[in-house]
Amino acid sequence: MPVLKTSFSEGELIAGNYRVLSVAGSGGMGVVYKARDERLGRTVALKFLPADLNASEKDKERFLREARTASSLDDPNIGVIHGIDETEDGLTFIVMAFYDGASLAQRIAKGRLGNHQAIGILRQMALGLGEAHSRGIIHRDVKPSNVMLTSSGVVKIVDFGLARAMSEATASQTGVTGTVRYMSPEQAMDRTLDQRCDIWAVGVVFAEMLTGTSPFHAESLTAMLFAILNEPPKGVEAVHPALQPILYRALAKDPEKRYGSCKELLSDLDQAAKAVPEDAADGEATQKLPATMPGGRTNAQTKRLIAEASRGAWGPANSGAGPITKGLFGALALLLVVGLVMVLVRPLREKVLALLTGAPSEKHVAVLPFDNIGSNPENAALADGLMESLAGRLTNLDVGNKALWIVPTSEVRRQHVTDPADALKNLGANLVIKGAVERDGNDIHLTVNLIDTKNMRQMGSAMLEDPAGDLSTLEDEAISRLAKLMNITVTADMLRNTGGRVNPAAYEEYLTALGLMQRYDKPGNLDQAISALEGAVKADPGFALGYAQIGEAYRVKSIVEQNQRWLVQAEANARKAVELDNRIPSVYVTLGRMHDTAGKHDLALEEFKHALQLDPRNATAMAGMGRAYELAGRVNDAEASFRKAADLQPNDWDAHNNLAMFYDRQSKYSESIAEFKRALELAPDSAQVLFNLGATYVDSGDPKYFADAESALKRSIAINPSFPAFANLGALYDREGKYQQASEMTQKALEMNAENYIVWGNLRLDYEWLKQPEKEAEARRREISLVEEAIQQKPRDAEAYAQLANLSAEEGQREKALANLRTAIALSPNDPAVLDLGADTYEKLGDRKQAIEYLGKALKAGYTKDELIADPELQDALADPAVKALLK
Repeated sequence: MPVLKTSFSEGELIAGNYRVLSVAGSGGMGVVYKARDERLGRTVALKFLPADLNASEKDKERFLREARTASSLDDPNIGVIHGIDETEDGLTFIVMAFYDGASLAQRIAKGRLGNHQAIGILRQMALGLGEAHSRGIIHRDVKPSNVMLTSSGVVKIVDFGLARAMSEATASQTGVTGTVRYMSPEQAMDRTLDQRCDIWAVGVVFAEMLTGTSPFHAESLTAMLFAILNEPPKGVEAVHPALQPILYRALAKDPEKRYGSCKELLSDLDQAAKAVPEDAADGEATQKLPATMPGGRTNAQTKRLIAEASRGAWGPANSGAGPITKGLFGALALLLVVGLVMVLVRPLREKVLALLTGAPSEKHVAVLPFDNIGSNPENAALADGLMESLAGRLTNLDVGNKALWIVPTSEVRRQHVTDPADALKNLGANLVIKGAVERDGNDIHLTVNLIDTKNMRQMGSAMLEDPAGDLSTLEDEAISRLAKLMNITVTADMLRNTGGRVNPAAYEEYLTALGLMQRYDKPGNLDQAISALEGAVKADPGFALGYAQIGEAYRVKSIVEQNQRWLVQAEANARKAVELDNRIPSVYVTLGRMHDTAGKHDLALEEFKHALQLDPRNATAMAGMGRAYELAGRVNDAEASFRKAADLQPNDWDAHNNLAMFYDRQSKYSESIAEFKRALELAPDSAQVLFNLGATYVDSGDPKYFADAESALKRSIAINPSFPAFANLGALYDREGKYQQASEMTQKALEMNAENYIVWGNLRLDYEWLKQPEKEAEARRREISLVEEAIQQKPRDAEAYAQLANLSAEEGQREKALANLRTAIALSPNDPAVLDLGADTYEKLGDRKQAIEYLGKALKAGYTKDELIADPELQDALADPAVKALLK
């Protein structure tokens, strides 16, 4: 069977009529393109089937049958289906109306909706579903991503009937975050369905709109199914009392106790809406339920509805059984859920059986360093990059199959593992891939061997050659051969990673850069990698993966050099990569991190989630989500994400480094130091980890760590003299009162990067302590210019506003100082650093009373007495009896 074309470029003509304008979305149900219908002159959406459906005639016919039925629906709240068509090579797609706006999922991701906004959306959903149900059509997959909120305010439900067309293989890929979250108990138990399964899903969506989270949220598929079948919906008690009965009835486990029709639901909804204020306050729903609810429902009736939503799907919820009986019931429930998982989600079957029987199921694969035949030093980085690329692509061969686990290449290198016996002993790998690369002019020879480490049996080998030097083609063939040896079915899409045919020289430069960036912290590696990548895209302007890697390289450069001007080049290259190929996970990780830097945390989360949709085991994206959650104030979610990223890559120094930096920012210094030491075990010569560890010792403010801080920072400088290391060493000397040494180290930092206002501020304070007013004034002018630039780039940076207030007060600009301080406090009222700067500001403005008030707030928020005593701008205030009283 010929391989079907599965992606289309902007401007491409599909089926001789539809001109592609852009990609509108993608997911488990396929890819959607925004296109122009050339014949009828209208904008449409083209939904393509997943590859699995195109491969199966049975599934394809079922899909067409469901789509034809759905196309007969005509209702203002149902997405219009114009027709069904095929490409020249037989790829089936649906032609739908295109709606400007966003999905309900995108809206919920921004936070919970107001009561009446949620009611209005639910009302339109119920009207549309009611029309479909009256025609005997069930949606079966109602969820926020299938609800469009148009720019005109009309709600459109899309993808009618398509869930039924999904094959078991495709449905199993939806995972915990997809369809399963909205699955009714009868769907989970594979029972006969009617319109009430849609009403259940509507109830879940309504709860998400009102609370911002799922009523059956769980960390695993098994736990989520168990909750759907057995547990009461979470968070309903937090919504307005008038809406609680509607949610509980819609979410009754037994469909007989649920709303029988959307008309019944609408009747209750309209009654409840009269009792709900426009913007009910948070926590309002915790008030006592009134004796009578809208529509004449009594408190007792509401309690019965709560019981129906809490009662297990196969028996009573709480029958008063003793501990032994309850334990047996729990075990039975778990076995039933396990059975459901095995029926519904085939890829988990092997893992569940392994958990029950204790039998190992995972293939632990280590890709060992490639031999550089001929020992040409110019090919060393190429061999390293080939090892890295091969390992990364093997990791993503089958993201649904957890039986395949690739040992991180960082750990292979750290332990200097080069042979199969050591891979088994030191890494626990039961399979290894050993390879060699040889280049003679353009002629490239690539050899890969798959070896069973337990019996040292070579399971297979591939010896490949390309006289034109096309490493991309050779790598595809090597992966295909290896996958076959490991009983993994490989599709053309799994092999795609370069966005089409790639110039051989460009791909070779890319692999070389990949090898260099594995240790971007080593002097010169990052610049060499950027040079190689720029050569790659020059040789092949259509090389999407090359542009993606340049974007990431420039982003890393902006961090390493603490210079945001590199972010402009990072974003330009990342955007170019997306234009060429929108299915490269690393691009969205890079974009997400750049959004975080700009303070656009909602956008950052969307990018990281997109990356995880493309690659669910992408630890870098998971860490990115952690940072976005942290910056949005969701600290618990942040910690969980950083920890999961480290668990996904337990032997990756950078994952532990990221978790350690999170703990440092949260002032959990002991946890931070422990994680940095773990990272240092994995990368003992990492200048970056050393200066981060040194900075954490300094941040702790504990003098017992200062000697360790100085040692770590000096070791970092010895390996790689860098701006952050000198800046942190200067900050350490400030803490110790060594202001002359501090100013010298800070000047060295600023010679390497003069664009950081915080470091200029440190130098200004050094000069203030050293009684050098001219130098102090010069540093302050430079600091003011940079902090104003920083505010333009990050308009919600509270500390920057507070610093500008402090500097403005020093310049005698009272109104400007107070205006900026008010902004800072509004943005972050409990930040001790902001409050301390507020005290500095008022002290400079001659308002000692307000300065003392802010000092008290700073101490209450977490600032230490030692930090306040060491503030040179508060030295005069320290003699005040009121300040002395605060510091007792």
